[in-house]
Amino acid sequence: MKLPVFFSFLFSLALASPAAFGHGDEIATDPGVAKDHFTVYGQSDRYELTLYYPELNAGQDAHLILYIADFKTNRPVDKAELKISAAENPQIVFEAKPLSPGVYELHGAFSENNTYTLNVQITHPNGADLIGVAGLEVGKKLPAATETAAAPTEPGNQWLWFLGGLLLGGLGVWFVSRRRNRALTAAFLLASAWFSAPNFNPTFAHGDEEHGPKEGGSGYGKSVYAPKETQFLFEILTQPIAVGDYQSATTMYGTIIPSSGGLGAVVAPQSGRITRVNVTVGQTVRAGQTLAVLQQNIGTSDQVGIAANNAGLAVQIETARARVAATKREFERLKKIEDIAAAKDVQAAEAAYNQALAELQTLESRALGANSAANSRTASLVAPISGVMGAFTLTPGAEVTAGQTLFTVTNLNKVYVEAQVYAQDLPIVRSGNKFLVTASTAGSKTAEVRLISPAQTMNSGNQSQRVLFEMDNPKGEFKIGEFVTVKALNQETSRNITVPNSALTEINGKTAVFLKDGPEMFTLSYVQTGEDDGTRILILKGVEEGEKVVTSGAYEVKMMYLNQ
Repeated sequence: MKLPVFFSFLFSLALASPAAFGHGDEIATDPGVAKDHFTVYGQSDRYELTLYYPELNAGQDAHLILYIADFKTNRPVDKAELKISAAENPQIVFEAKPLSPGVYELHGAFSENNTYTLNVQITHPNGADLIGVAGLEVGKKLPAATETAAAPTEPGNQWLWFLGGLLLGGLGVWFVSRRRNRALTAAFLLASAWFSAPNFNPTFAHGDEEHGPKEGGSGYGKSVYAPKETQFLFEILTQPIAVGDYQSATTMYGTIIPSSGGLGAVVAPQSGRITRVNVTVGQTVRAGQTLAVLQQNIGTSDQVGIAANNAGLAVQIETARARVAATKREFERLKKIEDIAAAKDVQAAEAAYNQALAELQTLESRALGANSAANSRTASLVAPISGVMGAFTLTPGAEVTAGQTLFTVTNLNKVYVEAQVYAQDLPIVRSGNKFLVTASTAGSKTAEVRLISPAQTMNSGNQSQRVLFEMDNPKGEFKIGEFVTVKALNQETSRNITVPNSALTEINGKTAVFLKDGPEMFTLSYVQTGEDDGTRILILKGVEEGEKVVTSGAYEVKMMYLNQ
């Protein structure tokens, strides 16, 4: 065998062997297109309709699912009264049954296989409307799922193909070489190359490529398909983008502290034992209400003093009683001889008797008060302010010491915000601008506050100035010690495009929003942001007025986008 013929044989053998390349786990069908139902849409400036229907045939009962959403907000329209008929045949009337908020099941039957337009008449507090849903095809079949990926070749089949090709190639080359005809050899090589060419497209194994949108148009597209039922499930809401008044803001940080009269403490006036507790933790009390009763503990020295005081009073009382008896006898004697006795003597005796009697009554009252104080020794502990009882562990019989804090009462109807303000922000704080407070925790509670005291003291840790704001807190949403963000809004406004902060998301390190292009289609749009006023953020580039931006459920749309 000549060398050129041998190389020709190897070339033909290489072409005759089947090509097999690695393949990943690709999905054969587009995950954004439903394969178990057809979908048609209809909308107006008030409502948006999405209709799902299976394969339909004339004369058979038809069961269709209709989704009704608010056109601007994408919120499900619940408890709507529907009247539905076919434009091509007004005799076809459908019965609507609500399944869940915004979801209705339609029942009816079509007279013949044709393309229909359903006229949906909606009666709802948001307004009445008549919307046509066109393109409903009766008699159309769902597309059959086709396998586009080639079946993998088994290792045994590869070896059979290789050995068979080797044998046939060898016989052909041997036959041609015996004839020693170069033209015939060339023809054989061309024919073998033609017939051995694989009839499938080679596929290559996936590596660790980065999925998601990329610059230059490569990677995934910027649209994501979200079924209407998924939108309702995840409460994906939208808002039209409009140019409005925007106020720039300066951000400060602060802490909620009690207001004047917002936190009261009850302290034990003396050492003793708690005999009764009248309140519970979390109970609402009023100012002056008795919270507990304290019985005073008296030491030995106090008891000795009380006894000595009582003994002295007893001696004074006996002396006073003897004086009263003596003056009384003298007064009664002079009264008997009043006719012969001098009048001034009778009057002097009467005065002496009355004075002795008054002294006796005074001493008896003093002794009675001392005995009562010594026997009772109790004090009532009352609420200093109206509010809610804080946590305490006192029980009847508990021993307390003088100066010990026993109860705390908190009133959150009005609280203060102590903000840390640096020197460069003081002009904005002093100008009487509007101030908003937002909680630093999840939930983003927001309220308006009033400036009540400019900076009076400095924070030694960071040299910021302490500014006090007052805030009405009737629902008690803000708690003592809670960290908050204070926004000082400038008085000057500008006309710009803004979106709620909840609309922003981040993909590949870039700030983006999702815009709603159709009933079940959303588009990713990278945006350039500006200042933030605490609730809305300025959009400098990336969106236009009139587009609908996702304001609730942006995270769920992002997950669907990344997983498509």
